Amino acid sequence: MRRANIFLVIGIILSFLFHSLSGSIRLFGADAGSPKITAYICLAFAGLHVIITTILTVRTLTAIHKSGKSYFRENKLFWTRRITGFVLIIPLLMHLLIFSGTGDEAYRLVFFHSGRLISQILLIAALALHILTNIRPALIGLGIKAGRLLSADICFVLSVVLLLCCCAFCVYYLRWMTF
Repeated sequence: MRRANIFLVIGIILSFLFHSLSGSIRLFGADAGSPKITAYICLAFAGLHVIITTILTVRTLTAIHKSGKSYFRENKLFWTRRITGFVLIIPLLMHLLIFSGTGDEAYRLVFFHSGRLISQILLIAALALHILTNIRPALIGLGIKAGRLLSADICFVLSVVLLLCCCAFCVYYLRWMTF
């Protein structure tokens, strides 16, 4: 189950990169032709990831209950990974509600006000924290031994992409405020 989860994570990251880059270009005002299928694939991978991670967390909680020892202080990073993942669900749902455009030919959005901008920046912050705390375990799960160098590269690339997304949300917000 853990191995399948690692491959889901790879699928999430790849589809997220494509979705976020094409979505950012669209929010900047250019038509990137962001296919909805990429967003749906990323959402499907993320949903399966949530299910598997929930099952693994329940198993961990059951083992803690049976043993009577939690070792919470020693496992703070583990719980940070789990909590940030579950917290991420809320801004992700808000993202889905905000950017679920309706219309057959044109992509239309509802008014993008300050609350929606804040929710999207919170999504980026939650994503950044969740990704940064989970890169090393993912590389270990894949059996990659040179994890330090590779995790730094992955952090850099994802940080640039998340910064681009944050800028795109801000530019989009400013474009709404000028009309």
